[in-house]
Amino acid sequence: MTQTVTAGAGQASERQPIRAALGAFVGTMIEWYDFYVYGTAAALVFGDVFFKSDDRFMGIIASLGTFAIGFVARPVGALLFGHFGDKVGRKNSLIITLLLMGAATVLIGLLPGYSSIGISAAILLILLRLIQGVAVGGEWGGAVLIAAEHAPPKWKTFLASAPQYGSPIGLMLAALAFRTVSDLPREDFLAWGWRIPFLASAVLIIVAFVIRAGIKESPELIKRLEEMPQDDIVPAKEIFRTRAYTLLLGMGLCLLGVAGFYFLTTLMTTFTTESLGISKSDILNVIFWVGVLELIAFPFGSWIATRFNERFLLVAMSAAAFVFAIPMMMLIVTGDLGNIRIGILVGTFFVAAHYAVMAPFLTRAFPVHLRYTGISLSSSLSGAIFSGLTPVVGVWLVKTYGVQWLPLSLLFMVIAGLTLLSSLFLPIEEEQVRS
Repeated sequence: MTQTVTAGAGQASERQPIRAALGAFVGTMIEWYDFYVYGTAAALVFGDVFFKSDDRFMGIIASLGTFAIGFVARPVGALLFGHFGDKVGRKNSLIITLLLMGAATVLIGLLPGYSSIGISAAILLILLRLIQGVAVGGEWGGAVLIAAEHAPPKWKTFLASAPQYGSPIGLMLAALAFRTVSDLPREDFLAWGWRIPFLASAVLIIVAFVIRAGIKESPELIKRLEEMPQDDIVPAKEIFRTRAYTLLLGMGLCLLGVAGFYFLTTLMTTFTTESLGISKSDILNVIFWVGVLELIAFPFGSWIATRFNERFLLVAMSAAAFVFAIPMMMLIVTGDLGNIRIGILVGTFFVAAHYAVMAPFLTRAFPVHLRYTGISLSSSLSGAIFSGLTPVVGVWLVKTYGVQWLPLSLLFMVIAGLTLLSSLFLPIEEEQVRS
């Protein structure tokens, strides 16, 4: 397998910093569009379409449970595509994950509901969600690496964050897609309107495939494989044997960017519409502006990290998120749309600035021959344990304690606090210093 990569090393080792960053961004944008479309549908419609229950809260929890299942499947994708990406190459792994995600998303858009095929609808939905989770588990690490390993050292912090920009653009597209159909009469929205954002993914996947197929293999990986063939190395086994502490802190580092983000989007979409009486269209407009604000916070975070260093930015933003947790939820529970907007968007700024720099920082925690597996496992295990459960736990807290700011504030503080500790103590290969 190693020979497959090294055979064309002379040509493949040529750096393509801009094209690699663009390919990472576009592919990740489409995959996150697909993921956010599912998250939005889980919060707004799947409880009615796929899960029949006389208790509306139980239907919502069941729906969000399928959202969580996607995170549980991520470590499988991280192990599978991390192994393939570290031993064979980043590029082909990224193409496979893209096609897997696109196929699963389109099929969800075609899936009959509970009223048509009964419990089979929910089972098929769960299976397709598992495929989505496997695809995303293998996507993020490879996209970060293909951008970082093509980038010159001076621009690594900025270019390695290119896949992160796919997240807000994907979120904005998903919010716009659902905003377009959310004002349909309820019967039409439940019957066919929610399916349109899923089916639209087919067109986007074709565009991303064409761009990503033109990227050459990672020059850093090819050099490493030429110097030290990987035939006898199992990356995941090596990481658990020699770098378990790094992996654990890597999971914590990812926590704010993944669990914190779903707290502010998926959980707050459910909480504000179901418990505070905010209309679907109003909260989807707020979620759209979450994506816009991320596009401002990302370059800000990258600039601060380049000006000082990456660890400084990560510690500052996770500390700010921890401190803001209480005022954020006090604003949101007022039920005033203006206060909700301020709470969600300010929280988003701290989360997004941290998320932008998390990617390049985490790549330096693992050596190149273990890097795809290492950063993919860090992100996917964090998501599996914390991110998918965050909306479910949040809904349970509201069901148990009612509309109060303290329980949800504490949940967000736990997320930010663990990230703060991990940002302080994660060991990396070489500390970036101010130039």
